[in-house]
Order: sequence, then C-alpha cells, then structure tokens
Amino acid sequence: MGLKFWATLPFFRGDMSRPFSDIVAEQLDIAQAAEDLGFEGVIVPENHFQNYLTNPSSVAISSIIAAKTKRLRIQPSVIVLPYYHPLLVASEIGLLEALAPGRVSIGVARGGSRLQFDRIGVPYDEARGRYEESLEIIQRAWVEDDLAYEGKHFSFPKTTVVSRSENPLSIWVAAQSVEGITKVAQEGHNLLTSPNWGHFEPHGDLDTLLATYEKAVAESGKPRGEVMVMRHVWVGDTEEEALQYFDNIVDHSNHYMTIVQGGGENRNRNTRERLTRRVDGEMADFIHGGKIDAISVPREREGLFERMNDPIMTTPDRMIERFRHYEDIGVNHVVMHQGWGQPNDAILANMEKLATDVFPAFAEQQVVGAGAR
Repeated sequence: MGLKFWATLPFFRGDMSRPFSDIVAEQLDIAQAAEDLGFEGVIVPENHFQNYLTNPSSVAISSIIAAKTKRLRIQPSVIVLPYYHPLLVASEIGLLEALAPGRVSIGVARGGSRLQFDRIGVPYDEARGRYEESLEIIQRAWVEDDLAYEGKHFSFPKTTVVSRSENPLSIWVAAQSVEGITKVAQEGHNLLTSPNWGHFEPHGDLDTLLATYEKAVAESGKPRGEVMVMRHVWVGDTEEEALQYFDNIVDHSNHYMTIVQGGGENRNRNTRERLTRRVDGEMADFIHGGKIDAISVPREREGLFERMNDPIMTTPDRMIERFRHYEDIGVNHVVMHQGWGQPNDAILANMEKLATDVFPAFAEQQVVGAGAR
C-alpha cells in the first residue's frame, strides 16, 4: 500500500486582530481545495484558549466539511478524550458518519499539555486514566446495545448510542514518544505522530520512532495499524522560492515550543530525550488576551533540507525523495501542514503545486488532481 497525502486545517491566528470568522472561512477553503485537488483526506484539529490553534470543535467543523464534499475523508483529530464524556463523543462521531458515510475516522489523545486541563477543571493527573476508560467506552458504545459501565472516572447505567454508524470506524491514536507509540502498537491501533518537539525535527528522530513502533508491533502479536505522520511542507521551483515563508515557520515554531516547554527553550536535547514522554509541571503564565507570548528560538535557514527532517521546504524532486524514504520506513499517510501565517491564497496555490508536481510520483496509489482548481 503506497503513500497517501492529507491536508490539515491549521487554525493559526498569529494576528489576533483578524476576525475569527475570517480564520474559519480560510480553513473551509483549504478543505475544499483538498477535495478538488485529490488529497486523500483532511485532518480537523481542535484546541482551546490560545492562538496557536483556535478551533474549539473539530466535530462541528468536520460536519460543515462533510456537507460540502463528496469523496474527501474527514478526521476530527485529535480529540483529547479526558475533556469530554465518552458517550457524547461516540454519539457525535456517529452523527458525523451519517453526514459522510464511509469517510470518517477519529484521532484521539490523552492530552500533552495541562493548559486546558487547568482551565476546564479536569485534574491533569487523571488524564491517563480518563483517556483509557474513554477509549474503551467509545469502542464498545459503537457496537454494543445497553452498555453499562462502572469505572473509576465514568459510570453509567445501560445506554445505547442510537446515532452510531453501521460502518466500522477507524481510530487513530496520537503519540509522539517511544512510550506512547509502543502502547499504540501493543493495542493494535493506527498511529498518528509527529515526533516530540515537532517543528525543526532533526534527521533520525522519525526513523527511530518508527523502528520502535515496528518492533513493538512484532512483539505484540497484534495486526499492524497504519502510520500517519504530520509534516510542515512548502514546495518551490527553487530552494530560495521554497524558503519564502521561512520566517513564518520560525514564528509558528516559537508558539509551539512555548506551549510544550511552558515558556522555556528546548536546549541540548538528544534523540532519546526528545522521544521521551513529555511531563508538564506548573503552567507558566505565557498567554495574555489569548495570545501566546512566544519565546524566540534561533533557527538557521541555510541547509535546511540537509539538516532537518521537518520542515520540508524544498523543490518537488527533493520532496519526492524525502517522501520515498518515508515509504521505506513504514509511513502510510503524510499530513501536509501548510498554514503558519502565510496568505491563504498562497497556501491554496502551494497545495495545487503539490498536487501537480509531487503527487504524480505516487500516482499508482494516489487520486491526483480530481477537479483541479
């Protein structure tokens, strides 16, 4: 099975003076372009209370996309399960599947940052337990009538999710650490990943992570799930053209690193340390008026392709080379993250360039340019 390409909706609001309605409209344009240009699917993320990712409801946006598209696969992802009651998640995903039969999957996570936990009143130290109970309940609620449950975090009398789908629903579990992806493999789930520290990821981290995943799958005796990897990409006819928005990816990365480090900087970390499960301490005060006070981490643009596995800002031939390597190490799907503050017209044009100049190299597996813009 060959490599497939997905888009993601960034919902990045670097300029907080812009109306949120404009941000939403741009995301829907990206989803429509993914439909028109032959992307396999779209990831619809959610997050809360900060401008790095401003979508409060992946299911709501997914429902709009479902109504506007015909073939695009749609994945609300990731839904941090400890934030919600699992019966409501199971019910809402069933509704989404009814709007887009056979096109829906779901991405789930435990939750890597305590920022939201502290604000919605869910104890951060209960995240793992709530997540595990939720995932069990959701999977059972999709197939069982009169499900009753008695757990540490969730208990309810016999209940039937009446909106559940007749189609089997695919679950993708987000994990970034060796510990996390090992557990995904042991449980036989699909893996959604971008190694810890995300942006400006050195070569070797992804290879190490996926080698660990394959070893854990082999030892588990469970069927191997599929692997989806998110990458920040921009393609240009020349290296200089591809690096046109380098300053934007640096700014975006600074927002991310501020969140994951609680305002600190990621210094002198090796592969092992980067791939260790992140544990948050006390939440630093780095958000004001919803805007992250982003730290500045120096980044070098020279030799980016040679030094870093992500971002991939290069020419079509070198991008194809990188993706061929991903096929070799067991990646099944690549999520193309292209929104870091660029004009939306530029994002749509670059999506079309990917569909024209990169996707045909994988044309034996990929639907390319259907109804191209």
